[in-house]
Amino acid sequence: MLQEKSIFWKEINNNPYIFVNLVFAFFPFSFILGSLFVNLNLLLFCCLGIFYLRSKILRTKYDLIIKIIFLFFLIVFLSTTLNVIKSYYFDGHHSDIYLDQFLKSIFFFRYFLFLIITYLLNKYDILDFKYFFLAAAFAATLVSIDLIYQYIFGFNLIGLENPFPSTGVADKDKPISFWTERLALYPRNSGFFGDEYIAGGYIQRFAFFTIFSVIFLFKNKSYTKFIFLLTIICILGVGILFAGNRTPLILFIFGLFLIFLFNLKIKKILFISLISLLTILTFIISSNKSYKHNFHNLFVHIKSMSYLPATIIWPQLKKIDEQPPEIKKFFYQVRKVRLETWHERLFLTAIDTWKFNKIYGNGIKSFRNVCHKLGERKGINMEERMYTNIRPVAPEEVFYFGKKNRLCSNHPHNYYLEILTETGAIGLIIISIIALMFIIFLFKNYKLINKISLENFVLLSAIISLLVEAIPVRSSGSLFTTNNATYLILIASIILSYKKILKIKIE
Repeated sequence: MLQEKSIFWKEINNNPYIFVNLVFAFFPFSFILGSLFVNLNLLLFCCLGIFYLRSKILRTKYDLIIKIIFLFFLIVFLSTTLNVIKSYYFDGHHSDIYLDQFLKSIFFFRYFLFLIITYLLNKYDILDFKYFFLAAAFAATLVSIDLIYQYIFGFNLIGLENPFPSTGVADKDKPISFWTERLALYPRNSGFFGDEYIAGGYIQRFAFFTIFSVIFLFKNKSYTKFIFLLTIICILGVGILFAGNRTPLILFIFGLFLIFLFNLKIKKILFISLISLLTILTFIISSNKSYKHNFHNLFVHIKSMSYLPATIIWPQLKKIDEQPPEIKKFFYQVRKVRLETWHERLFLTAIDTWKFNKIYGNGIKSFRNVCHKLGERKGINMEERMYTNIRPVAPEEVFYFGKKNRLCSNHPHNYYLEILTETGAIGLIIISIIALMFIIFLFKNYKLINKISLENFVLLSAIISLLVEAIPVRSSGSLFTTNNATYLILIASIILSYKKILKIKIE
C-alpha cells in the first residue's frame, strides 16, 4: 500500500502538466460549490490550456464533428443577433433584455473554447482524464453518503441542516402554490448544496464514473469487486432517492440497464446489484408515506402525459357530440382522468413560441420573454395554477375548455424544445446531425469500447452519462446555464478524444 502511494506521488512530482490536470479534475467539486466556482474553474483551465497549446489551437486540423459543433454555436449567436436587430430597429423595443441576450450569445462561445482546449490537451498528451475519472467517482460517492447521513441525522457531514424539511402535510393556513406543496409533501435533502435541491441530479451525472472506477480498481478480484460494486450502486441509488429528485433516480436506473449493452463480464454482478437496489428502494418508498405519494404522483403525471396526443386532437373536434359513440366516449373518459401537468404546458408553450420564428428561433435565453406574448392572443390561458396535488380535482377544474393552457418559465425544461424555440429548425437539425454521428460512432467502435482498460472505462463512463443526460423525453434544466453547458461540453470533450483514448492512429 505504501509502495503504491509512493509511486502515485512520484508520478505527480514528475508530471510537468500536473497543475492543469488537477484543475480539470476539480470540475466535479466546483459543481458542488456553485456557478461562480464553475466559471472560475473554466476560466483558469482555459487560460492554462492556451498557455500550453499556444499556436497549436489555430494550426490543428479539426475533425468534421467539431466543425459541426462550432456551427451550432454560430447559429446561437446569429439567431440572437437577428432577433436583437429585429426588436431594436423594426419593433421599436429598446429593452436591456435584448442587449443581455446578445452578450450571452457571445459569452456562450467560451464553452466551445473549453471543448477545443480539452480535446487538444488530451491529443498532445498534456491532459490525462484519469485524474478527473477518480475525482468524479470520489465526489459522487461523497455526496451520496452525505445525503444519507443528512436523512438519518437531520444535518449533513459539515453540519448543514435541511433548510426545508418535509412535513408530509401541506399547511392549510399558508397560500397554496406549486412549490410550497412540493416542499411540504415531498421529502428532500440538499446536502452540500444548501438551499438548492439538485443533489440527485449531481449524483446521476457522475455516478457512472464511480461504478466504472470500482470495476477497474477490483478488476482482478471477483469477490471484492462484487461486494464493492453492490455497495456503491446501492449507496448512489439511495442517495438520489433521499435527495428527492425523481427523474435522476429513473435515469440512474436506466443507465444501469445501458451497461448491460457492453460485454464487460460483470452482468451477473450488475444484475444482482440492480435487484438489490430496487428491493431497497421499494422498501423505503413503501414504508414512507411521503415517498409513496411522491412516486404515485409521478405515475399519475406519466399516465396523464400519455393522453397528450388525444388532447391535441380535441380542439379539432369542435362538435364532440356529433362524433361516433366510440370517439365521444374516449374523449370524455380522457376528460375525467387527465390532468394537465406543468411540464406538459411548458412543452406545448415551447412549440407555440417556436412558431414565432420557425427557421432560426428566438435567440438565446428568450423563452421567458417570448412566451408572455402568447398571453396577448385569444384562446390562450396563461394562468399559473390549474390544479392542486392536495385535494381531489373536479373534472371541470382540469381544463379550461375552449382554450389552450400554456405556462411561462425561464426555459422549457427540455433540451431539445429549448434548442427548437431558441435556435429554430436550423439549430435542431444541427443537434440531430451531431446525435446521429454519435450513434454511428458507438456502432463503429463498439468492440474497441468493450476492452478492459482505464482509458476505455473513462470513455464508457462519459458515453453512458451523455446517453442518460440527452434522453429526448426527459425534463431538464436549461441548456444555456453555466452548470449544464459546462457539464455537457466536459463530457462531450472526453468522447471527442476517443481516437487518443482508444489508441487509434490519428490521420
